[in-house]
Amino acid sequence: MWPNEPWQQMTVVVWGVLIVAAIPLAVLIPFRKRAGKPIKSMWIKYGAWFIIAPLVTIPLALGRYWMQSVFLLMSLYAFEEFSRAVGLWRSRGHIWLARLCIALLYLPVFLDYHGLFVAAPAYAILLIFLFPVVGDKFKGMIQLTCLTIMGVVYFGWFLGHMAFLANREVGRQLILAFLLIVAVNDAAAYVIGSTLGRRKLSPNISPNKTVEGMIGAMLVAIGMTFAVRFALLGIAWPHVLLLGFLLGLGGTCGDLVISMIKRDVQIKDTGSLIPGHGGLLDRLDSVLFTAPIFFHFMNYFCEII
Repeated sequence: MWPNEPWQQMTVVVWGVLIVAAIPLAVLIPFRKRAGKPIKSMWIKYGAWFIIAPLVTIPLALGRYWMQSVFLLMSLYAFEEFSRAVGLWRSRGHIWLARLCIALLYLPVFLDYHGLFVAAPAYAILLIFLFPVVGDKFKGMIQLTCLTIMGVVYFGWFLGHMAFLANREVGRQLILAFLLIVAVNDAAAYVIGSTLGRRKLSPNISPNKTVEGMIGAMLVAIGMTFAVRFALLGIAWPHVLLLGFLLGLGGTCGDLVISMIKRDVQIKDTGSLIPGHGGLLDRLDSVLFTAPIFFHFMNYFCEII
């Protein structure tokens, strides 16, 4: 029986897409064998989604505070991976300061105070700037301060946009639609790029990223956006096309941003939390970059806030 609530319908769609995705992956096996591409790793990545999906759909079903708590934990854990990667962990003071700031950024999320949520990063940055001043320290403080600000804003505030959506009645369906579009874009970029890709997109930052993978993934993202238009509050067709394009392009950019960081500090993955995907940050890279884009796009055209 088809559920009545849009967010419940989106939950069915998410699981349906996840299950049906096995078909095109199976079809691609001969092509990957012919091209000498690994097959096992593709199925490991696919299987990991059956672990990831419940971590989103179950808290959403339980209520907004559960989902917001999950996003807060994701922000904190993503920051931990970032701090270990860039060496920020060596300054325990800045680590705890960043944790505190991320928690404070989520306070207006839980309180449903949009004005304070938008302004919160400015106050967090001021607090971070004052930290070495109060401690009367200067050596190495520029680097530590900049890394702390980046960690708080990028991993805390950016992802907090999704948590804030949960405050609205339509938030659950929007969150599921957004995550599905971005996840499908990522998966398509990997499968198409690793199977058919020839031209390198950004060889110095991410040697495995290809132009074909990016274009193919963007088309898939646009198609998925049209498919879940019922959950996007009935926005006009041109807006659906624009949103799919922005999320597809933004997803690629988010992947490249984290790849740039990993390349600079000479690591392959930010962790080993998720089989086949690496750390949480490796999985959230596209979500982090596109979360504010989606939030403000929907708010501009639908005035959800």
